[in-house]
Amino acid sequence: MIIRFLKKLKDIVDPNYWASRIGNKTGLYNRAEKSSLRKWALELEGWKWWFYQIVVCGFFFVIIEVLLNLIGITMLPWR
Repeated sequence: MIIRFLKKLKDIVDPNYWASRIGNKTGLYNRAEKSSLRKWALELEGWKWWFYQIVVCGFFFVIIEVLLNLIGITMLPWR
């Protein structure tokens, strides 16, 4: 009985549990798998893959970091 309670408590406080539950219930995981952007990104090779990873994803990382800094939180471990 205590083990079952602790497992349920772990699920309640775990954000991954809620993310997977919402993603499965709404079908967002299936939509993401069938996305044309995902298919395009998986087909990239060589310098195009590196450009996409460093420049494009880096740009979005910087934008998200600036937005998070406006509300007082950060993704960076040294800040």
